[in-house]
Amino acid sequence: MNNLRNKLKSNYIYDVVVALMLFAALALRLYRLSDIPRGLHVDEIGMGYDSWSIAHFGVDRYLNSFPMYLSNYGGGQSALYCYLTVPFILLGGFTPLMLRLPSVIFSMIAGVFGWRLVRIVAGKRAGIVFLFVYLIIPYFTQAGRIALDCNLMLGLSVLMLNILEYCLRDDNYGKRLCFVMLGTVTGITFYSYALSDVVLPLFYLFLVIYLLTCRKKVAIGSIISFAVPVLIFAIPQILLQVVNIYGLPAIHIGPMTIPVVLNYRLDDIVFDQIKPNLRWTFDSLFRADNTDFDSFPQFGALYMFSLPVIIFGGVLVFIKLCKSIKEKKINFESVILLYAFSVLLFGLFIQGVTTYRINSAFFGLAYFIVAAIEFFFTRNHYGKVYCAVGVILIFAYFVNGVMFLDFYFNKYADTVYPQRLFAEDPTDVYNYLDSQPENVKSRLTYVGGANEAYIYYLWAKEISPYEYDHNKYGNNGDGKKYSFWAPEPYDSSCNYIMYLPEESEKKTLLELGFTEHDFGPYKVYIYE
Repeated sequence: MNNLRNKLKSNYIYDVVVALMLFAALALRLYRLSDIPRGLHVDEIGMGYDSWSIAHFGVDRYLNSFPMYLSNYGGGQSALYCYLTVPFILLGGFTPLMLRLPSVIFSMIAGVFGWRLVRIVAGKRAGIVFLFVYLIIPYFTQAGRIALDCNLMLGLSVLMLNILEYCLRDDNYGKRLCFVMLGTVTGITFYSYALSDVVLPLFYLFLVIYLLTCRKKVAIGSIISFAVPVLIFAIPQILLQVVNIYGLPAIHIGPMTIPVVLNYRLDDIVFDQIKPNLRWTFDSLFRADNTDFDSFPQFGALYMFSLPVIIFGGVLVFIKLCKSIKEKKINFESVILLYAFSVLLFGLFIQGVTTYRINSAFFGLAYFIVAAIEFFFTRNHYGKVYCAVGVILIFAYFVNGVMFLDFYFNKYADTVYPQRLFAEDPTDVYNYLDSQPENVKSRLTYVGGANEAYIYYLWAKEISPYEYDHNKYGNNGDGKKYSFWAPEPYDSSCNYIMYLPEESEKKTLLELGFTEHDFGPYKVYIYE
């Protein structure tokens, strides 16, 4: 009776600790979510405007009806995040908070299902260690606070791995419904990020080879049950490739559109940049990539000292892989290794590796950290020495995590500013111009300083895609009311909106007789 009572008490304490850690993770993602990162990334607001347009008009900014892929600024953007944002916009309006909430949700999916999977394959203590790593590693917090389509792939891939683990259990190996669920989640993941089109087939190829090595046969019925939903979801993706590669017109399937993308990118996959991509992969994981928001040089996405820890943990898992092949018995830690390897391997063939492009590898990398720490707490030989190493590792992660969180929430918004490809809300600026006398507000207004400034205008004024026809005006403006570039020499018959103008620009405009009106990062210049 006492043993049962103690077990129940232990389980209760464990559940409370897990709940508190997940609550802390949620708090880190929601705290000042509208303000940090400061402003909106140009891809966040591009996706957001398309989502707002679809929510209210059923078309994107190019007037494509319910597109299966977004053109964005011409290079394309996966559509899943856009559609997930629609209900939030309808409920809470077109705000940074509403745009970023789907990212919070899928980041928490990575945390919750990551904990579940680690607990199943490595034990309850390892599950707690994973949540600790999930709280402390910079990338998990940073990626969960920005509305980029690609970051959905991390949460979806962790969910996919959870279902896969369940399907590969001996009791479930022939259950077709389980594999239908796996195929459905895998198919949906194709819409999270364009590079999943290669990563997922590569992973499943490695998985089939591993299964054939460990088992005498693979259940044909399970394969069919998995393949059917995958193929159904893949059809629009295949049609997208055909339409854009061969220059065909857009395809309409009911209300949905397989669109023609303005600048369809066929050069994302390269085969001659493996050496520089090795360096960029290293920088993207442990130092900083070429963005300002994915990782910071002083911390990296994983901390520099994680490199030997991840290598050590990866070797431990690789040894288990070899052992499982020898024993003809599936070890799911090996499957996690195969997935992380698939992502990082394909990363070597990506044009321009960045942290967010290889985001779905971070669960596997975090698991390697967990495996390394667990190793030092489970050794009987030299137990105290090994345990001390484990404690030192946890302390190192904790100290760096506190430093990172202090920087992110207290210093980042002001020190990494102005941030490349970000701009702030210009609503007050446009409202101010609209309140001016007719002879002022009727002038052509030039807008400069912000990347793709037109999209921030459409956001601020909530302009219908039918009113601002992007197919006609592009990103330059209508040339009558607004022009989203600021040429020189300056014209006294026009107004100017400048985002974070250079001192030389301000000086020139003032010397020409313009009056400056200050709206924080925006300056409005009116010739009076």
